[in-house]
Amino acid sequence: MWDKISSLWSSKSTAVPDKPYDPTNPAMNPLNPKGLKPCCACPETKSARDDCFLANGPDADDKCKDLIQRHIQCMRSLGFKI
Repeated sequence: MWDKISSLWSSKSTAVPDKPYDPTNPAMNPLNPKGLKPCCACPETKSARDDCFLANGPDADDKCKDLIQRHIQCMRSLGFKI
């Protein structure tokens, strides 16, 4: 009887994935079927965000908020955890 109880406590009832989540792996992340890496994902929003930072210097945090949010939304839509 104790064997059954101890085996219930020690059994691995929760499956642990062999590999950690990889947003660039299309098998793990169907939102990113091309397997884009973060550096190559969302080039349009990334470029607009970067141009805004370069143009606005120290005031960029305030002036580029909308572009930053659009880039974050784009990255999340591809399954990246930002």
